[in-house]
Amino acid sequence: MAKKIDRALAAKLRQESEKTKDDAYPEGARGSRPNRTKVYSVRLSDQEEDEIQKLAQSKHLPASTLVRSWILERLELEQSSR
Repeated sequence: MAKKIDRALAAKLRQESEKTKDDAYPEGARGSRPNRTKVYSVRLSDQEEDEIQKLAQSKHLPASTLVRSWILERLELEQSSR
C-alpha cells in the first residue's frame, strides 16, 4: 500500500466520485467480497475501540480494514515461524 498519494490526483478522483455517487450501478453489476465469508466478533473496551478508530482515520482506512490487516500480518508471521 502506498504511504503517500498525489494530492491533485486524490482531489480529482474524489470530485469524480462525488459526481457519480448517486448514479445507478451498471446493468448486471453486483458487489462481492471474494474469499471474505467469515465474520469474527471481538469485544473491546470503549477506549480500545476509540484508539483503533483514531489510528484507522489517520491512515485513511476503515477500522475493519486496519484490524483485518493486523490479523493477516500476524497469521503470516505465525505461519512463517513454524
